[in-house]
Amino acid sequence: MYRGGMSSDRAPVEAIEGALVRIRRDQQARRLHRRAAEDGAAARGAADAARFRYLDALDGAPRELAISEVAEAIGVDRPRASRLTRELIADGLVEHGSDARDSRYTRLRLTHSGQELVDAVRARRRRAVADALGGFTAEEARTLAVLLDRFVDAWPRGSN
Repeated sequence: MYRGGMSSDRAPVEAIEGALVRIRRDQQARRLHRRAAEDGAAARGAADAARFRYLDALDGAPRELAISEVAEAIGVDRPRASRLTRELIADGLVEHGSDARDSRYTRLRLTHSGQELVDAVRARRRRAVADALGGFTAEEARTLAVLLDRFVDAWPRGSN
């Protein structure tokens, strides 16, 4: 099976788009999440991509978030975010408290277990990146990192 790569007859745009498709398919197949499950508790919390995006959004937030903010951050509707919230609270990965400015609103944060799970998945992902870079020279790895960061910064937001 053809695994990609840049050949002289493929335009860079086509090669990059193909690489992005392969990455997306790999993620949709939950390979990273299944590998993370080997690290123990990650099986429960990262079993589905939306659950992990939820935990990741809480970890990356500068403050505790409301359910509507989580929904927006992970690209789901509010009812789906509410269901995820209930599941993650039941699993002990997320906890809630009231908003000091308005007690009608609930603010969400990771529990210690939720933070451990996010850290385990990220560590596993970093190991996968390090493995993938194994055949690169240090200079090639630095160049890829700079160019990939630049590419992501230039990516049109809200497009497919």
